[in-house]
Amino acid sequence: MKRVLLALVFLLPLARAAGCKDYDVVLEIEKPAAVLAGAEFELDGEKMVFSGGACLDFEGSFLQTDRIVYDRREHLLRATNVSGSVSGWRVSAPLLTGDAETTSFKEPVFERGDTVVTAAAAAVKDSGLELEDLLATTSRYRFRAARGWINDDVFKAERVWSTPCKCGNAIEITAAEAEFAFAAGKLYLRQAEFRLYGIDLSRSRELLVEPEKEMRLEFPLRFSYGGGWNFGVENLPLPAPGEAFGRWSTHLTALASGIGGPLYEGKTESLTLRLDYAGSDGSLRFGLKPVRRWDGAAWENWLEPYVRLRKKPLSFGIGWDNKARTSTGYFLISDDLDLAPLSLSPYLRLAREAANSGLSAGLSGKLETKANLGGWRFSVAAPFVLAAYPDAPVYAWGGGQLEADYGDLISFKAGLYGAYGTPRYSYEARGDRQEVELRIGKKFWASAAYRQGASYDLAAGAVSGYSMSFKAALGWKQGGEAASLSWSRTLKLDANRVYLKGSERWLLGASVAGQQLKGEWNRRWDSGGNPTRSEVWLSYQPPLPDCAGGWRLSPSIGYDLLGGGVSRVGLDFEFNDCCFKWRLGYRGVLSPSAAGLAEGHNVTFGVSIRQ
Repeated sequence: MKRVLLALVFLLPLARAAGCKDYDVVLEIEKPAAVLAGAEFELDGEKMVFSGGACLDFEGSFLQTDRIVYDRREHLLRATNVSGSVSGWRVSAPLLTGDAETTSFKEPVFERGDTVVTAAAAAVKDSGLELEDLLATTSRYRFRAARGWINDDVFKAERVWSTPCKCGNAIEITAAEAEFAFAAGKLYLRQAEFRLYGIDLSRSRELLVEPEKEMRLEFPLRFSYGGGWNFGVENLPLPAPGEAFGRWSTHLTALASGIGGPLYEGKTESLTLRLDYAGSDGSLRFGLKPVRRWDGAAWENWLEPYVRLRKKPLSFGIGWDNKARTSTGYFLISDDLDLAPLSLSPYLRLAREAANSGLSAGLSGKLETKANLGGWRFSVAAPFVLAAYPDAPVYAWGGGQLEADYGDLISFKAGLYGAYGTPRYSYEARGDRQEVELRIGKKFWASAAYRQGASYDLAAGAVSGYSMSFKAALGWKQGGEAASLSWSRTLKLDANRVYLKGSERWLLGASVAGQQLKGEWNRRWDSGGNPTRSEVWLSYQPPLPDCAGGWRLSPSIGYDLLGGGVSRVGLDFEFNDCCFKWRLGYRGVLSPSAAGLAEGHNVTFGVSIRQ
């Protein structure tokens, strides 16, 4: 009845009242154009008061508020503690005011996804929202701007400052204008400048930022010591026009390794010069690596090339075989065909490898089908490779694989693969293999696995040996805490399946309240069962506080059970400032406990942006 009386008194239709239709009192006003509603209504002279929980609907926006006061004579509107949606954004503000010309928010907060925008004031215009003195934050960036406009899926701003730093301004990006397309997740900064610690590093007419994607931003400088000095730049980004900031496709490496230090047999010094490109249209690597090695009497010198081009269906590469000390190369034409449930990859390849050179043509693929039965999911696959050579018999490899799982409680995998003939090149080489894996449990779990496989000597054109591995593990996991105990054993056999050597590893790990504790026991033995290595390795990593000034020390130590005494030590120091995570690490081999280890010390340094 109240709704009818108000409509008759003010002679205004209620066609626009859909958003507020469930309130007891509903009124449409013309200046400003809006619908007002509330559980309670009072008329005090020229002022109308809606209270007891009120509603405001204007320009396609719907807001709830504690109280609305409207002056009919002055056409002034005032609402307190408003919240709701405007132009596709969630909004909250302590005060909303309106007159015949405009409607404004005081100190509003707008939210959309993980983007939060706060402003000193915002006005509702026909073109959207106009903001003054705004601050915007996403999961990876902070922005400030003098003015901004929001219109559905587009956010624009003037005189913009932004940073990926969680606090402070070690990295700054400033721009005259910015435009953020939410649907595409792309932010365009025009007339942009990039500064590091206040130093101008680059300027661009337009800079693209993707706030929703993780930045691949690593400090490119390298400096360490371990039997020689290691220094230079690795993966230094070379930005190109139109690329997103922190997601560059081209990188440069110029890294010297092992320079100086004590002279010993086998000491190696090298200089890596490399240019890498990886984009949606393909990838390119071009590099050279001059190397010299001390053989005890003189230096051996050689040059290792690294060239690789991939652009479907073509691939080309030049590499280096360290064992044979010779360069290798290949030219490949290959494509992928999806003929579900069958996938095929025919290829034609011309190659020069350490063992063989020549032409090969073939076909690789997989026939796969999946099915659900009750709570079980099954997958059956049959991979295969066929290769033909002009000067050797045909080679074929194939097998079958079964996978089954029941939610997160049970998973099972088994495979059997065999070969006919002998492969001539590493590209198509696959060995005889049998494998089976089983995992049971979710919070408390157990797993076991067995694998046996063959390896080839391509130069001899025959099987060179076999390996067998056994694994078992028990564990517990709940939330961010976990503990596990695992065991693995590997046995090596020659081509006649005569036992050569073996190794075993026990690993105990726990992660509680952000702390990680690991203990390892590594063993090796020869064909006669005589031990060649027995070392215990312990490491501890405390939590790193996610705040500026947070730091941690992570120690590790190894003990040689055969020779007695400490074999290895390590200490990592990590420190967070407002923007970066700094790392300084030390590794020392005091008493070599296995072949391939030599006495020495290694110091590393690294920096990465905090995510």
